[in-house]
Amino acid sequence: MSTTVTRKAGCPDERRGGDAAEVWRYGILGALEVHHGSRPAAVERPRHRAVLTWLLLHADRPVTTEQLVDAVWGENPVATARGRVHAAVSELRKTLRTGGTQPLVSRNGGYCLLTQEAAVDVVRFRQGLDGARRLACGGDPAGAASALREGLSLWRGTALAGLEAPFAEAARAHLEEERFAAQELLADLELSLGRHQELVPELGAVLDRYPTREGIAERLVLALYRSGRQTDALAVIRRVRLRLGEEYGLDPGRSIGDLENAVLRGDPALLGGPGPGTRETAAVVKGAPAGPPERRPAEPSPGTGPAQAPARDLDPSSAPDPSPHSIALPFRPAQLPPTMADFAGRCAELRKLQDLLRHAADQPGEYAPRVCTVTGPGGIGKTALTLHAAHRAAAHFPDGQLHADLRGGDRVPAPPTEVLAAFLRALGVPAGAVPAEEEARAALYRSVLAHRRVLVVLDDARDVTQIRPLLPGSGRCAVVVTGRGKLAGLLGAHRLDLERLDHTEAHALFAAIVGRRRAAAEPEATAEVLAACAGLPLALRIAAARLAVRRHWTVAALAARLRDHGRTLDELQVDDLAVRTCFGTSYRRLPAPDGSGRTPDPARAFRLLGIAPGSMIGQAAAAALFDLPPRRTEAVLEQLVDVGLLESPAPGHYQLHDLLRLFAAERAAAEESQAARQAAVGRVTDWYLSSLVEADALPFPGRPRTAAPAVPLTSYREDRLVADGGAGLRAAG
Repeated sequence: MSTTVTRKAGCPDERRGGDAAEVWRYGILGALEVHHGSRPAAVERPRHRAVLTWLLLHADRPVTTEQLVDAVWGENPVATARGRVHAAVSELRKTLRTGGTQPLVSRNGGYCLLTQEAAVDVVRFRQGLDGARRLACGGDPAGAASALREGLSLWRGTALAGLEAPFAEAARAHLEEERFAAQELLADLELSLGRHQELVPELGAVLDRYPTREGIAERLVLALYRSGRQTDALAVIRRVRLRLGEEYGLDPGRSIGDLENAVLRGDPALLGGPGPGTRETAAVVKGAPAGPPERRPAEPSPGTGPAQAPARDLDPSSAPDPSPHSIALPFRPAQLPPTMADFAGRCAELRKLQDLLRHAADQPGEYAPRVCTVTGPGGIGKTALTLHAAHRAAAHFPDGQLHADLRGGDRVPAPPTEVLAAFLRALGVPAGAVPAEEEARAALYRSVLAHRRVLVVLDDARDVTQIRPLLPGSGRCAVVVTGRGKLAGLLGAHRLDLERLDHTEAHALFAAIVGRRRAAAEPEATAEVLAACAGLPLALRIAAARLAVRRHWTVAALAARLRDHGRTLDELQVDDLAVRTCFGTSYRRLPAPDGSGRTPDPARAFRLLGIAPGSMIGQAAAAALFDLPPRRTEAVLEQLVDVGLLESPAPGHYQLHDLLRLFAAERAAAEESQAARQAAVGRVTDWYLSSLVEADALPFPGRPRTAAPAVPLTSYREDRLVADGGAGLRAAG
């Protein structure tokens, strides 16, 4: 099959002409291979191979330097990571340059690998899989099987073989899952064509690689039975049962047990059906489950691969037609993670969210689905509240609940296309019938959910572009989205913006964990701990958890440790939970300035706010602190508000959460020079003094003015904001 890459939106075509015989050919379905025509191109250094592989996985789409840094080094990049990425790209450009053309171009502050005139094996494989689906739907199973075999022949072993990089394992698992889906579909087509004997060795080899895949086992059992090998068919079932029991302590699903009974009684209908999951076989395997057996593990999260957990096929149908009318929910997905038993507080927010969900389930289907956003800074309790409300409202959504962690805090969040694939499989769409393209997956997802009542929880969203493809089309579905940003672009959504807990709610949460008697025995120390946690639920949970496992500690002992601001954040960590880590996730997501000097640096602004005097600061004082004009100051302050790192209790006024202030001061000490810190504090202090001098002069215009500091009041203003003494004092922060 001679197929070239179809260009995707994102990179304009910058390559024209060229000899068709001398095209670039890239291979990642095995070890990385690069050829120009018949000549191999050497990419030997591991870092260069990792960068090129990442670019190939995102071919014809811009990739930022930050994404490449995360791909190569993960969460702990070296200090020179950006420079090393640029050096690797420079070397790759030398390798890929030929005939005056350059496929690796700069784009939007990052890089884009153009592959329109190249051949990429994974793209050809996916095109073959899509073509096979179309042929099967058009009534040509032989042509579909041929297309699948041609696509599968492109595999040269394990995908990304030999590649060691943080992204490799997840990408490899995703590609292997696509390969497995193609093998399943091929088996169903071959069974429908009566090629049972030829299929036995192929399915046996696949089952050897994936010994807990019950869908493959069922197909192999049918192929063996139809080849007259009843004993071997039963042996396969016994082997799968033994493997599941030894490795996972599980029994096979009910469908394979019913298939075993059909084989034992020699049911003649087994000879006439094309494959498992079809109407013919379903008629034979009576009593096939409408839902999963009780032992079924949770649905795998997006990106998990076939070797990571046993997963029996939800509906291994041989018909790849993804028509929503042919897809019935084989069971009711219940993917909500457990709620917290000691959940406390948030009574008003919980009631409002529950009411919104209940009304969403009852509204007519022709309305748009109800979308609720729960936003706020890291550690404020968004997920806990959402899951608590979702579990309480679950009964109103009898067709199930879907959940996905969108990993908005990671450098590379969960792609919507992977989440859609996981949701479709959970809703009963056979793996082989899941389309390859994101738009097609989203359309099928909306179609499957039409006229159904399903609750969808999207946790930790990065932005609205990640959310939109995951929204159902039915008005009887509901979606709850959590995120640190405001998600203002999600128009029509009902919004809950969580703030810090008040004293009563904070005390209730603390006492629920450490015990009411223990909290009541030391009321003053308990109040001091609550004040140190500043109403942040994560901090309260960590502090309470430390006390709960230290029976001989007094509350006063913990209060004394939290009293030292230099070690407060050190004390607020337990196991894998840490306030500092939570804040660091939001801090790392702040965009870097573009280098032109026209775009303010929000990370620098956040650091300087941590060392500014006073708990509240006005826009004009912040302009002096940042040494920026007023409009750019407002833009960067509002940017920090939008991502949940700053509060704005009134227009033009801002404040940091007490614990965020400690974290910002830490980052300032680590990333700003002493001279820069002193200069910033000096500027804002001079501004405050100038404001006071000018305000003092207003009631006595004829009195000689006190000498003002060197920095004039108007340096950071576009106009005279001080109309009277009171206004001047308010403008001073």
